[in-house]
Amino acid sequence: MDAILAHVTAQQPSIVRFRKDLVECESPSDNPAAVTGFMDLLAENCRGLATARTFPGGRYGRNLLLNFQLPGPRKKSPGRILGVGHGDTVWPVGTLKSMPWREDGGRLWGPGVLDMKAGLAFFISAMKVLQALDQPVSRQVALWVVSDEEVGSECSRPLTEKLALESAAVLVAEPGTGLTGKLKTARKGVGDYTVTVRGKAAHAGVDFTSGASAVVELARQIEKIAAFTNLKKGLTVNPGVIAGGTRTNVIAAE
Repeated sequence: MDAILAHVTAQQPSIVRFRKDLVECESPSDNPAAVTGFMDLLAENCRGLATARTFPGGRYGRNLLLNFQLPGPRKKSPGRILGVGHGDTVWPVGTLKSMPWREDGGRLWGPGVLDMKAGLAFFISAMKVLQALDQPVSRQVALWVVSDEEVGSECSRPLTEKLALESAAVLVAEPGTGLTGKLKTARKGVGDYTVTVRGKAAHAGVDFTSGASAVVELARQIEKIAAFTNLKKGLTVNPGVIAGGTRTNVIAAE
């Protein structure tokens, strides 16, 4: 263990540089080309460490499976150890201009630095340590990186479930909770809903009483929808994207 700790300590600057490279490769979920570029960066950094295989991501970027080439005889019993993570983030391309990578006070800053490019960097760095120190590993180790986690894993979920069922154990490399880094043992699901309100268009000045505003009604419904939030039960409801109306002098029909 002392040899491993000494090696990791010596490698810390390169691990930080690796994380910097990942953070500066912006990869929002809704930009397939950017996410696929991030997956290519991961694969390139694992050259000589793992074999890389990509899987189509539907309307999102490609998914990536890394099978690590580690020392040691394998157990005859089936089942790999599977790491799971995601390459997409919630930050749009260009965020680096207002939130650049920086090191400050023993912390690292930048879009996606915690969720979850740190976890990916640590997992891959751990595999590099095992290989460099010739540490025997009795099972095959793989890392599955999806492209659509932040938007509900719509396309990657079937593949994730298949790979998990084929594995002896699954390790999720997501960050801990809060500044204390509490261990996560479960995650809640996510659902997306689209609510469409239809009213009646009319001129807001000369024919106001003939109209029925869809925007005003939606505003009423938003309060009711937001009230579904129940923090004690871990239920959060967020009316996140709102659009309506056509002109300022026209009562909104939708």
